[in-house]
Amino acid sequence: MSDQANVPVSVVILTFQEAGNIADCIRSCRGLGDVHVLDSGSTDGTCAVAAAEGARVWTHPFSSFAAQRNWAIDHITCRHEWILHLDADERVTPALCDELLRVLEGRPSHAGYYVPSKLMYMGRWLRRCAQYPTYQMRVFHRDRMRFADHGHGQREVTKGTIGTLHEPYEHWAFSKGLDDWIAKHNRYSSQEVAQILADGSGLRLGDLASGDPVARRRALKRLAARLPRRDWLRAFQMLVLHGGIIEGRAGLDYTGLMCMYERMIALKLADARERQRAGAR
Repeated sequence: MSDQANVPVSVVILTFQEAGNIADCIRSCRGLGDVHVLDSGSTDGTCAVAAAEGARVWTHPFSSFAAQRNWAIDHITCRHEWILHLDADERVTPALCDELLRVLEGRPSHAGYYVPSKLMYMGRWLRRCAQYPTYQMRVFHRDRMRFADHGHGQREVTKGTIGTLHEPYEHWAFSKGLDDWIAKHNRYSSQEVAQILADGSGLRLGDLASGDPVARRRALKRLAARLPRRDWLRAFQMLVLHGGIIEGRAGLDYTGLMCMYERMIALKLADARERQRAGAR
């Protein structure tokens, strides 16, 4: 592996009650540059653990992922102009560090880079069920990128071009247990319903044939929101179309959880629309 200390990127990690995750996340970033933790009010010792691992700790109340990432851009004094944003349950790999070094040494003109993630569950990488590669905006130039709320997450806002990195980071989405995952996705399902209602008829069918995998995935998501039995469709997609059936128990369990999430969205959406109709009468 290349000398990570030469990678010109600052790291910002968003946290809330992540005492069990934050040390491993910070350790995976060793040598990338200055590491910052932006906490939103943890009471479990997250900030103390982060400081002990050498990170600089900042605090700011959380209202949304986009608002928190924009606050970090505006207020955290990063050493480098390129920033890598992480959540505490994500890990940087040596191969990703090497790619970052190669790319950023060339002083790229892009506003940011999509980075693929490897979903880890039951100690293994679910390549098929998680439909690898799926991309997130994780590396960006601080002067060329902003974020806007969308559903339970955020979307990038920029006038610049966006590149794609090939090496993934690891996402240990179940590191805090099933109770935490289920509670989080209960919140996410409500936020997704609000976004579906706000989007209205915003589906552009041409995006389904886009050569951009991010645009194509987002178009499929908008289409799925308008189809019946989205939970069954999700199971067919994950297990059959993407071959997740061969990932054994881990694949079946994860598919079941995602189908439950899709069913929550469908039920909440039906309830919200019925309430809208009742209010209009």
